Amino acid sequence: MARTRMENGVEVALSEAEETARDAEEKKWADGKTVRDALKEIRSLEATVTQRRIRDMTTDAGKQWMVNIEKLISDERSKL
Repeated sequence: MARTRMENGVEVALSEAEETARDAEEKKWADGKTVRDALKEIRSLEATVTQRRIRDMTTDAGKQWMVNIEKLISDERSKL
């Protein structure tokens, strides 16, 4: 099915050049999925480092938790 656009309230089929440009935009978006997903996960992991978690770092378990979170964040950053 051909793609269309609205022009003055009328549905018009995209030209070959417009189709090519749209294909390139869609490919660029799809190619960026890995980076978008990695950034989303980094933000999610960083959000778990709350003031309470920072206070808990006085224990060995708290310190290890932070080391584990930093490792996960580092793994995600390597995908960028």
